[in-house]
Amino acid sequence: MAVTEVVGHWLLDFVDRYSYHHKLVPLLLSGMTDELPDIQEKASKLWKDIGAKYEEENEEDLKDQMDFVNAEVQVPPGQTERPNLGCRTIIFRNLTKILPGLMNDLGDWTAPNRIMASKLLYTLLLNAEDHTTQHMQKLLAGMYKACSDDEKEVVERVLKSAELVGFFVSPEVYCKLTLPTIKSAQNAYVLMVMTSIVKGTQSELLKPHLDKICDTLAHPDVCRAEQVSYLNQLLACTDAVIAKGGQDCKEFSLQLFTTLLNIMAMSNIEELKQQVKVSMNQLAEVLGLENSNQLYELHTKQVLDSLKGSYEQWTNYSTERLIFDTLLTEAGPVVGEYLDDIILMLKTNLHPDKDPELRLKLFSLLSRLVTSTGNTLNSQEKFGDFVVVVVRDMIIANCVWYAGRTAAAVRTIAVSCLWALFQSGLLTNERLNSILDELLTQLISLLEDDVRTTRLVTCRVLQKLLTVCSESFEPDRLHKMYMELLKRMDDSSDEIRKAVAKTFSAFFNCFKEDYDRQLYKAHLEEIYKGLLVHLDDPDPEIQEAVFMVLKQAAPVHPTLLREYVQVVKHKHRIPKYCNQLLEYINGLPDAAS
Repeated sequence: MAVTEVVGHWLLDFVDRYSYHHKLVPLLLSGMTDELPDIQEKASKLWKDIGAKYEEENEEDLKDQMDFVNAEVQVPPGQTERPNLGCRTIIFRNLTKILPGLMNDLGDWTAPNRIMASKLLYTLLLNAEDHTTQHMQKLLAGMYKACSDDEKEVVERVLKSAELVGFFVSPEVYCKLTLPTIKSAQNAYVLMVMTSIVKGTQSELLKPHLDKICDTLAHPDVCRAEQVSYLNQLLACTDAVIAKGGQDCKEFSLQLFTTLLNIMAMSNIEELKQQVKVSMNQLAEVLGLENSNQLYELHTKQVLDSLKGSYEQWTNYSTERLIFDTLLTEAGPVVGEYLDDIILMLKTNLHPDKDPELRLKLFSLLSRLVTSTGNTLNSQEKFGDFVVVVVRDMIIANCVWYAGRTAAAVRTIAVSCLWALFQSGLLTNERLNSILDELLTQLISLLEDDVRTTRLVTCRVLQKLLTVCSESFEPDRLHKMYMELLKRMDDSSDEIRKAVAKTFSAFFNCFKEDYDRQLYKAHLEEIYKGLLVHLDDPDPEIQEAVFMVLKQAAPVHPTLLREYVQVVKHKHRIPKYCNQLLEYINGLPDAAS
């Protein structure tokens, strides 16, 4: 209190006080943000008196400003009255001397000094008003640095000061200074300051500059970063632009959408992704759309077009690949409208010569889309025209054996994607007929894959294939695969053996009435002998499964099967299934022939 009173007295009555304004004014203004209300009140009263006296003493110089007061001048949010002309003039005439020292104090090594400096900065800018403009370069540099402070209070007060900058300084001025800095360096603190400046700017003043701001935020050098702190600030800045721009953002919705999509694509943090989705809904709302789905309807084609120039060069680390993945994952039904572009990009990047890690990521994307195909790829019921391309050029091509764990993982996810396609119901006999032999050859080779999951899924895929394309399985195709299926009955995994039993069930459903059992007797002998071995399996479930398969196989050549059952019956530990099978065979119409 004593310091405030003494400094106030000097500024009011000291003879040579004008020469010491730049030293004394900061001391008094610091009192206006003191922790004690009495000191705040005292300092504020003294400051008003000092300004009023300055007006009286410089009436000639300030006459025009006193006589022609601009009544339209607004005060910043949170303030009730404007500092008087004398106060504003003192600050304007001394800001050049005060500001450098204040910026230094913002970087002082002691936290209390930095806090005091941040408080003073706000009061100083409140009095400087638009005269801050000529000091913007130095002021912004100090603010960027201060936002990295460990003291939360310092950062909060500096950001409040940045809002004052937005209120008093023309957007044309601060855009020329901040936007190039945002482009040249991916700095979270620059974005933090820019966010507060935008928040402080009046909407009608910001409108003519929205194009430059949105273009900058959507620039690849700005929105394609990996640091979470940076992405958080970029999202905050985008939110501020959407909030301030309102309906004026309609012209720049593509840039804002692109920025938000890039943030979602670059982030690995689920919480941040959810925040981006909220921002997408806010953007949709200010544009007068019902929800963010309509945003994707508006801009998915444009984003896909922007990726056309680079998709042939994608690698696992390409940011464009992340954007493509995120766009298709989030676009929902819109995906089905642009299949020509999407399938081409997928086909190019799932070529076997491409980076295996890249193919893994894209197969993962394709599997997710196929799993919910009705709401994604097939939303327009056009995906059926592309399934042959997907199977032949993407899946089959990636099922070829190559050494290495990554190559094995690619084969696993490729055949899993094929399983998802079968589950979707889009693979029909008519569509698969042209590539059936090629597909069957590759699936048979996968039955011997080193990876258990690959073998298991392949068995299930073969079961589906035999069911869907039963009419197309001629004897030669059936004979091509049974030996590999019998080998899998000796697999180390009981789960795979049970899956093979189910596949055999579908296999025998493909035998037609005109099957020449005499001509193909040798094949039937191998099948029957191979299956009968497992009728005495240690696992009761497999015994039961094989028994059911043999019952299905019996009508093909009952007498042959009966002959082999009688041969092995005495060798089985448990003859129960042999007896039941013989009883079943004897009951068949042509069992006596």
